[in-house]
Amino acid sequence: MLRWSTIFLLLWLLLGATPLLAAENPDYLQELINVARQKGLSQNRYWLLLIHYHTTFFGGFTSDASDNSFFLAPDGKTNPESELETTLAKFFSDELVGTSKQPAQCAFIARYHWLKEALGFDPKRLPEQTCERFKAWYAALNAKSISLIFPSAYMNNPSSMFGHTLFRINQKDQTEQTEILDYTINYAATVTTDNGVLFAVWGITGGFKGNFSTVPYYLQVRRYSDMESRDIWEYRLNLSEEEITRMLMHAWELGNTTFTYYFFTQNCSYQLLPLLEVARPTLHLADAFRYWTIPADTVRSIASVSGLVEEMTYRPSRGTQIRQKRALLSPEERRVLSEIDRGTTMTPELFDGLPVDRQALLLDIAYDYTRYRTAKEEVDLDEIKRKQRLLLQQRSALRVQSPPVTFTPVTAPPETGHDTARVGLGLGWREGDPFEELAIRPAYQDLLDDDIGYTSGAQIELMNARIRYYNQQERVTLHSLAFADIISLVPLDPLFKKPSWKISASLETLPSNRCHDCRYFDLNMGTGSALEGHLLRRELIYFLIELDGNYGGFFDPDYRAGVGGTVGLLADLAARWKLHLFSTYLTYPLGEHSHDLKMSLQQRVTLLQDLSLRLELNRRQELNRRDFQNEGLVTLQVYF
Repeated sequence: MLRWSTIFLLLWLLLGATPLLAAENPDYLQELINVARQKGLSQNRYWLLLIHYHTTFFGGFTSDASDNSFFLAPDGKTNPESELETTLAKFFSDELVGTSKQPAQCAFIARYHWLKEALGFDPKRLPEQTCERFKAWYAALNAKSISLIFPSAYMNNPSSMFGHTLFRINQKDQTEQTEILDYTINYAATVTTDNGVLFAVWGITGGFKGNFSTVPYYLQVRRYSDMESRDIWEYRLNLSEEEITRMLMHAWELGNTTFTYYFFTQNCSYQLLPLLEVARPTLHLADAFRYWTIPADTVRSIASVSGLVEEMTYRPSRGTQIRQKRALLSPEERRVLSEIDRGTTMTPELFDGLPVDRQALLLDIAYDYTRYRTAKEEVDLDEIKRKQRLLLQQRSALRVQSPPVTFTPVTAPPETGHDTARVGLGLGWREGDPFEELAIRPAYQDLLDDDIGYTSGAQIELMNARIRYYNQQERVTLHSLAFADIISLVPLDPLFKKPSWKISASLETLPSNRCHDCRYFDLNMGTGSALEGHLLRRELIYFLIELDGNYGGFFDPDYRAGVGGTVGLLADLAARWKLHLFSTYLTYPLGEHSHDLKMSLQQRVTLLQDLSLRLELNRRQELNRRDFQNEGLVTLQVYF
């Protein structure tokens, strides 16, 4: 026979606890709401942080979260008070809420603990529920500290051109060798198309959803370091145990929602900042990134907070490791390495005359290279496995360590570079007519900018506008507006064969006797190659074969399209002095038959981290004439 207590429990489970709890505590719920109103908790910054509210143009609130299940009140997205009071009511219930389908106390555990502390919940009148799923997740993370991770820029993926940031949860008792097993907190877009054009358009206009995930660090390293050859900077943050707990509780809550993903604003780096502010509410990091967010800028912002970063570590990519090991080889050893890479067998004669430790170094490099190619999926796996077995057999027979190699960062950490926005004030002349120039560029880096903290040979310029006032003509004109101007110059390498390339879209002016400022739309793209030298410090000689299309009312007909190319030299003359010399020739067989020849000598001297002086001497042929238009310009540039 069943006891009455058992029958009661079964009825409780069948009917659900929600009405019982709510019915038993209506007065206490109202008490809590009254106290919350008296304390103004719905306007408290911490509550606004937890729900990701920001103020609107008209003074109201709206949350960046886009999934309705993140809000417990029907108008919770725009009403902080309604969301808080509904959240309190849900804490009395075991109704499953959110996409994770848990009781509110567990699904929104950061809200629960903050309100519990702020209102002093009476556990007899509002019993605390056991959140087993959260406890298991939290225990698995085993967090000791948090590191900010910055994989450097990757030019072959539009969403990674500016770099990426994520958090790594450093487990207790991990060592330098085992920290790769830690978990990460990563925010990324859920990409729903393979079409490159749609990818760019939707990424810019908010066509993708973004969500947080907890991914093992070794998978991130495999992607960024092994497959994409991106060096990684790791910043261990000085957060207390309480702050780490708050961050992880909120990260748990964010599994209940998505956000609209924008490449240039609310991207991977932006969405990490509120997590850090929830951990330490005295930080105000996200406020500075409402209009655009560049990962290097967020790293710079975090690193600028006194005492927040306690340790920085450089993790070279597999490609960097192979290059720097290969740089230690003699010409003869490089020849042997090439034969090892090409061959399917290895005879002892191949290593004749080489010390055993140098043989070990060669075999280590060759094995690393097979792993790099495996990650890149460039070869047949069966073939690469046979090669790896052969290399390991040879290597194990040597029984010596290869010489130790200390890896040097290819460039300085991102926070040591100049800021990404730039304004320039210049004085110049064009064919005897003096002018002043105002140049404004929201982002990010051009070939002549200082490379410290940036990828050398990479240019990404967005919305770069140059406005001039010509003194003799007494007129202001838009000289050029580059919507996007991207160049990737990759030196040729026997092991890493990547092309150089460029693409740009802009408004330009063309010297012509047909009009004062013959303005036209220009679309240009090209591919080519680059060679690296070290006669002075570092020189890069490059050539690019280009396709070019122009549209403007002064052309007859209104357009022209053609081919041509650019040859250039980019040289570091000194630590703070850089030169860029290039010439471009284009011929247009379509539309108005014409050609275009321009030459430029540019130099930049860095005065301070965010201050530089630039000199340009430009020469360009006028439309369908033999005459050239010459101009010189000196510009003082400030980065901010």
